[in-house]
Amino acid sequence: MKKKYKNLFNLRLMRGIISLAIKGYLFEKGWNRSYIKRQSITNEGQVIPWLTYSFLDFIEKRLSNELIFFEFGSGNSTLYFSKHVKNIYSIEHDKFWFETIKSDIPKNVTLNYVSIENGEYEATPLRQNVHYDIILIDGRNRVSCIKNAVQRLTKSGVIIFDDSERAKYAEIFPLMESLGFKHIPFTGIAIGAIHGKTTSLFYRSNNCLGV
Repeated sequence: MKKKYKNLFNLRLMRGIISLAIKGYLFEKGWNRSYIKRQSITNEGQVIPWLTYSFLDFIEKRLSNELIFFEFGSGNSTLYFSKHVKNIYSIEHDKFWFETIKSDIPKNVTLNYVSIENGEYEATPLRQNVHYDIILIDGRNRVSCIKNAVQRLTKSGVIIFDDSERAKYAEIFPLMESLGFKHIPFTGIAIGAIHGKTTSLFYRSNNCLGV
């Protein structure tokens, strides 16, 4: 305990903390602004998904306006990816949030409210005669979502699974491996937060991202 409080008076540490507010990686990424405003935004005020910075750096240059995108959960990710892909089909389980954001949705996005009752939410892709290049899983019932998502991927499709470090999602790794998927974990600091997290990419050979 004494050591913990002693650090509060360590001048070198204090200078380092202060410098983070005016320069360096976190400042350049807009972490400070996100933390203060409690929003997921860049230093220029542009919205970005609540994914790890390392993953966003990786994927942005690999996206194209030929890709068809599906997401479980809507929000900043919807606005961000709509600028980089052809079309997005997004579902939202929170009625209040759905009503809040639906007026801001771009023309290349189809946003629907889907209840999480009776497995309707996670089964949505199975009811559609569409195969997707990218499926983002960032909503509710994520294990069930990924089990259904793999059935609606194109042959070159990939899955993005956020918060994959959580113990309750551990079963997805042997599952996806058994289905022939490889895995890249993008671990880093969470946008606007002080803790780390992991955004995982599941992919196969000859995928749409060129991995």
